[in-house]
Amino acid sequence: MKFFVQRLQPRFGFSSIELLMVLSLSAIVLGGMVVSYGTLVRSQPQIAGVVKVPLDTTRLTRFYGEADLKRQDTASAPSFGSLALAEELREQFYHDVMSATAVFCLPRQGDNTWKPSYIKYNPDTDEELDTSQKFRAHVIRVAGVASSLYQNYRNPGASSEKDLPNLSVFILSYSKMSGYLKVLAIYDIDVIRFVEKSQPLGFHASVKRYTDPAGPPAGVDYNLIFSGGYSVFYPPANPAAQVEADMATDGFTPLFVTFERYTRLAVRESTAIDRFKLAAERPFYFIWWPDPSARHLGQQKNTASPTTPLGAYNHMAGRTSFMFTVPVFPAL
Repeated sequence: MKFFVQRLQPRFGFSSIELLMVLSLSAIVLGGMVVSYGTLVRSQPQIAGVVKVPLDTTRLTRFYGEADLKRQDTASAPSFGSLALAEELREQFYHDVMSATAVFCLPRQGDNTWKPSYIKYNPDTDEELDTSQKFRAHVIRVAGVASSLYQNYRNPGASSEKDLPNLSVFILSYSKMSGYLKVLAIYDIDVIRFVEKSQPLGFHASVKRYTDPAGPPAGVDYNLIFSGGYSVFYPPANPAAQVEADMATDGFTPLFVTFERYTRLAVRESTAIDRFKLAAERPFYFIWWPDPSARHLGQQKNTASPTTPLGAYNHMAGRTSFMFTVPVFPAL
């Protein structure tokens, strides 16, 4: 009887069979979660690798003021480290524009080799500088800048020059020196295509800011120096690209467009020019920077009518989060 009573006492815990079933179900659930998580992770942008871009010492010196070969190591897009630097530079750009008296965009084919702190200007004898084209003509005349450095470019389709891959944005400010314009900062945007067999296939894109050295030096005969920026390397949009032809449609243009005052419609020109004469009060730019969070610089469709301004830049929509609306004369 004593044995029988002991058998009727309630049991606590789980049997080995129950534990085995629970462990099996847990393994199935956890396995499914791991597979799902792996799928999600693989579908997200990967942490950027580093590409050794063959920027020669001459170009490095023009870009950064020194031939530091370590700067050849460039994060591959998408790069969120470069994105953080770009966000910081964006804030600085806004600050510079708010302090500016004038902003002029000069497109380039090659590197920018001219970074002055002051530019000669006599308001009594020199022409009024109300467009980027007049600013270009002025610096060629008074500063001896080669006419081939900055191109005579008005807008996409409005100039004989095709859309150019590089741009220098001159931000002028109030000057303490009589007879001179003060260059507060220069922003250089360079998008360099690499296609040789010995080179990584893709684009090295960078935005760099140049401003006064610490001090700054006395007088007007000194150059601005590199003070910050970001760079990123974009692989071809076609992941199977092997030669230049495989990335022929990749690129990042236009880097800017200019909206002129509508009163200029009093002088009728071509459709490509007149479509940008829309500014009610003051002329302004749309400016685009390469976005380090983008995967590539592949071509986007442009469905806008070529007779409208959108026909020149509609394909830039969605390609970058770094788009700026900048007045030509912020102080006015």
